[in-house]
Amino acid sequence: MTSKQESHLFVLIHGLWGTPQHMGSLEESIRNYIDPRENALFLLPSQNSKFKTFDGIEILGYRALLEICQFIRKHNNSNDSKKKQITKISIIGYSLGGLVSRFVIGKMFTECAEYFEGIEPVLFLTVASPHLGIHFFNPSSSIVRAFLNPVLTTLGSTALGKSGRELFIANRYSSILVQLSEGEFIDGLSKFKHRTVIANVKNDRTVAFYTAFITNHDPFMETGNTINYSFETNIPGSGYSFSLPKIVDLTQLDPSDKRIIESKPMSLNSKLKLYLLLPCLFLFFFPIVLIVNISGTLYRHFATIKYRRMIKNGDLPNEFRERIGISDRLETYVSGQYESILKENDNEDDDLITNDNDADLINSGDVYSGSIDNNTTLDEINSEDQKWQEFIKKYSTIVDDENTWFERFDNLPFDNKRSTILKNLSALNWVRVPIYVKALNAHGGIIARTGIHESTQPSSVAAVQFVGQIVNYLTSH
Repeated sequence: MTSKQESHLFVLIHGLWGTPQHMGSLEESIRNYIDPRENALFLLPSQNSKFKTFDGIEILGYRALLEICQFIRKHNNSNDSKKKQITKISIIGYSLGGLVSRFVIGKMFTECAEYFEGIEPVLFLTVASPHLGIHFFNPSSSIVRAFLNPVLTTLGSTALGKSGRELFIANRYSSILVQLSEGEFIDGLSKFKHRTVIANVKNDRTVAFYTAFITNHDPFMETGNTINYSFETNIPGSGYSFSLPKIVDLTQLDPSDKRIIESKPMSLNSKLKLYLLLPCLFLFFFPIVLIVNISGTLYRHFATIKYRRMIKNGDLPNEFRERIGISDRLETYVSGQYESILKENDNEDDDLITNDNDADLINSGDVYSGSIDNNTTLDEINSEDQKWQEFIKKYSTIVDDENTWFERFDNLPFDNKRSTILKNLSALNWVRVPIYVKALNAHGGIIARTGIHESTQPSSVAAVQFVGQIVNYLTSH
């Protein structure tokens, strides 16, 4: 537990095409559940928004790292006696942000060691992040998927800039994901007390289960999502608003146990809507989206030419190491060396925090309301703690050899790069959580990316609240 004189910094990093606001629901959930004694501070890096997310993991990682270093320096060197020194850090990444976070972690303890000296790395958690890259496997030999997969792969690795090529591991030059599983990056990950991944089991049309879960099995893809789910009944946590989170019990999955899907005939009205919608999508919406993405890719390509030359020549890491150590010239370095990549901030305080309404609260290091009620009895606390212990133990070993559930399913045909990434990441201990979010787009729903409102699916709200509670439990144990 953090002392009264210390603070715990939580860094939340958004994904592709994202903005810091996408992490707002997660931030609010963690605030609501985190133990007040952690003296939690929140930083949502803001320099990688929208088209800038096309620039590639290395550029995105350095941008985020610079913001984190700025925040820590400004906070810990403040003369304000009310501010508590940052002594702990936890990093939470969503989608592409999980990979950017891993780059940041690798550089934290090497090129930025002076900033993180005396700061304990506590929790690294990702939500729907493609740790093994993106590839549209076709285990069910679907004719439609056989046609669409190469088309989508080509579009994704072309229209999403350098980041897209890296995510799809499109060619021999796109090896950053392999690098992130080796050397300083895997060493940095190993320093964290806890590592957790949360993966969608269905309706994530961007990041499949296997890559978010870090495994070479995907029961849901293999069965075309017709497999019958069994959910955990002894879910830890409390205070869920509408329903318990739907954690899938992988040990109970049986490929022969299929869900009965009733096919209802479409009404004439529904057919007319469908026939009108499809031409609109293919003739107008999809071409516009494609043009916008390709335009963004071209713009970011020319905007980062200087930066990519520095990467190619190996100059950037040395330049960064040299400059990052000069604390009082860091901001000059940011605006001078990265003028085409980082926007120059007019207000030094606001550039560190994305939620203006909470700026004073975060800067002052004040604490937030936690999940522990003063009326909670000791027996209730012990019982809840026991549930968390059992849950964490089960899902820390869910892919270990003593579990046989994955033997019922085929291995995915990974190439050498993905096999290497899987092997390297699996050398570390992970808490792996499979969750079902009932949403048309579970990739956004798993973090309630557009915020929580009346129309938000209960399972989406439950997933966000679960993340807040597991963060609270792991950071306090």
